[in-house]
Amino acid sequence: MTAIIVLAIVLALMVITFLWFYFYSRTLAWGDSETRKAVLRMLIVVGPIFGMHYKAPRPEPPTISTPGGDAKPAVPGMIVPPAADADDGA
Repeated sequence: MTAIIVLAIVLALMVITFLWFYFYSRTLAWGDSETRKAVLRMLIVVGPIFGMHYKAPRPEPPTISTPGGDAKPAVPGMIVPPAADADDGA
């Protein structure tokens, strides 16, 4: 009976610790912490042992683009009749 109680307490502590870390890891404090950086460095060191190699992301090639025109974006599936000219006499 005591083993069940001890296992229940251990399980409850594990769930509480997981929830605490889950919510803490979504804060800005975790994002800028040295602990997070150290864990990531260790994963990069240990990962190749298990076949997971870190690949640095490729830099995006620079592109040159011009600003768009002043035309309003068209609505798909909508046909707009041509505007009536003032010199038609209508």
